[in-house]
Amino acid sequence: MPRWQIIRDTILSHPISHFAWRQAKRAGKASESPKTFGIIALIGVTGLVWMNLQIPQLHTVSDQAFKDPLQEERMQEPEAIVAAPYVPPEEAFSLKRGETLITLLRRATIDKANAHNVVNRLNKITNLRRLKAGQTVRLKRQPSDGRKLEEIRLRDTFREEAVVRYSEGQYRAARIPMNTYSLTHLVEGEITDSLYLSAQRAGLPKKIIIDLIRMMSFDIDFEREIRVGDRFSVYFERDYSPEFGDIENGRILRAELSLRKRTLDAYFYKDQGGEEGYYDSKGQSTRRALMKTPLDVAVLTSSYGKRKHPVLGYTRMHKGSDFRAPTGTPIMAAGDGIIEMSARNGSFGNYVRIRHNGTYKTAYAHLSRYGKGIRKGKRVKQGQIIGYSGATGRVTGAHLHYEVFVNGKQVNPMRLKLPTGKKLKNNDLASLKNLQTTLADDITQLRTSLPAFVAGETRMTPNNKPSSATAASSR
Repeated sequence: MPRWQIIRDTILSHPISHFAWRQAKRAGKASESPKTFGIIALIGVTGLVWMNLQIPQLHTVSDQAFKDPLQEERMQEPEAIVAAPYVPPEEAFSLKRGETLITLLRRATIDKANAHNVVNRLNKITNLRRLKAGQTVRLKRQPSDGRKLEEIRLRDTFREEAVVRYSEGQYRAARIPMNTYSLTHLVEGEITDSLYLSAQRAGLPKKIIIDLIRMMSFDIDFEREIRVGDRFSVYFERDYSPEFGDIENGRILRAELSLRKRTLDAYFYKDQGGEEGYYDSKGQSTRRALMKTPLDVAVLTSSYGKRKHPVLGYTRMHKGSDFRAPTGTPIMAAGDGIIEMSARNGSFGNYVRIRHNGTYKTAYAHLSRYGKGIRKGKRVKQGQIIGYSGATGRVTGAHLHYEVFVNGKQVNPMRLKLPTGKKLKNNDLASLKNLQTTLADDITQLRTSLPAFVAGETRMTPNNKPSSATAASSR
């Protein structure tokens, strides 16, 4: 029954209500007189006063009349509140200079025995000797004992983490892939001094600049052909990690150098046999047996031939090319090969000689220091850094002395004509043409949507990374 009906019935059943009703009927017969109005007003005021005194009681009656028995039982015996299990928060620690992972964990107040146990497990799935200062280590403590680890996470590569987690009474180690996205990126600009410095100012990452120089070193004499006003365009891959907010640069998909007298281009392509390489727009491999010059930031100061020696003062045969380069400039292996010599060599100072095959050798002199792992008998790849320019030996300033041997005899490196590499045919050539069209459309879209000389980024795609022509055409 509605509450208003309960209130109505309660009021009408009260004795005072009957008395008030009789008086109201009598007053109604003489309603025109002032006395009647006074009586009606008195009855109204009396009723209001009575209602105010009775309504709390009526509310109590109505609430009791409609009380839910189950609700009353629940109020008498409230449910016990079950607390959620405690989840320890994740903490992040940064590895300090000269610190090991054990000392980092001890700094985090982790029990010594527990720290050694975890590190031993971790050492089975990652090389802890490669950890560097600044490395982030993420850990969780056990809820029951904050001096013991529940979990430790170490990102040792861009795409994976090494993880040790406490489970079922023991520690288990595993490598866990991270969520990354594949991007493509465009950087374009104008050369105002060297290709290296101009590309760096335009925002091209150092790794990509080195790859570009390696790629173009087969066809370009950087000292003679690069001029102010020449232009470059580099379209390359990069991967994005949303969890850490960082980027890893990948391979170049397309590169173009617009020089004063000619334009050079190169496209990354994997042929039907699975072999990867860079090819020009006609399908000709850009790779040669040797680079023309093994460095970029340099000026040719002395060519092959007779000259007056700058230190000894007399004329003698100069059997190589000298490139002026600031101390510390990276020097690359001109081709694949095996190191025949990596040692001090008289007036040549720090010296490296590489045997490329039965015909060709190259030599690099006056180095300030050697590249990492460079020693006699070591196999090197074309473009690998084998040392850094310097002023060791009999010299007047920092530079690279570069020699090329053909069948054991020194020749002029700048005039050396090398056989061309592989040329694509049939289906491979057709696939390369399709790839060129796809990449050209992507680059045109970026150029029209962004101001000139500004780097652009394409849309993100999940990093189940495709390869070769598919990788580029899927953008």
